Amino acid sequence: MIDIISVARDALGLIITGLPIVLMLTVAAFFPALFIGIVGGLLASSRFRLVRLLVSVYVYVFRSTPFLMFIFLVYYGLPQYDIDIGPVTTAIIALSLSHGAYMTEIIRGGLRGLDKGQGEAAVALGFGLFHRLKDITLPQALMAIIPSLLGQSILIIKDTSLVSVVGISEITRLGREVVIRTNEPFVVFTLLALTYFVVCFLLELFARQLEGRARRVLSGQ
Repeated sequence: MIDIISVARDALGLIITGLPIVLMLTVAAFFPALFIGIVGGLLASSRFRLVRLLVSVYVYVFRSTPFLMFIFLVYYGLPQYDIDIGPVTTAIIALSLSHGAYMTEIIRGGLRGLDKGQGEAAVALGFGLFHRLKDITLPQALMAIIPSLLGQSILIIKDTSLVSVVGISEITRLGREVVIRTNEPFVVFTLLALTYFVVCFLLELFARQLEGRARRVLSGQ
């Protein structure tokens, strides 16, 4: 019993030291993925068929291929072309491209859900394309899909558990090191699972609060 408590204490200490790396990777990948999603969502509504097709191919490829494969492709593929990047940059690029595909679909759905009459009214009032997007279309679309975007951030957190394959010392890699040293996989991985659960649960609560606020704003209350 004493050994289990000691293992749990050591594992928890390492997990806490690795948690900031998980959060850093999540934030660093979320915003590029969001940018990709916004651009992709807008291009998916283009009147040019070729543009829509290219967006669909991007979304299909990245949503249909295991995320781990993208990590390997970026980490081992780019150096073949004399592009040498570190493990952290590899993880951010792979996470951004992969989750950017999902965010493209989320934002495309948000744009389709908008009232077309507002866009027509903006055109009648002389708003240019840029101002229509900046002042009318994107703010309303993003407000409506905030819960979905935060839900996607939870998936990014979960996918950070795979970046240890390129040598990043996030909590899963640190947990495996404790398992090798102590031979107590059940205790260590239980703590890892609880850590992911707590982080994702808190983010889910935050998403629900934002969803309530977004609904009140959209309903004009």
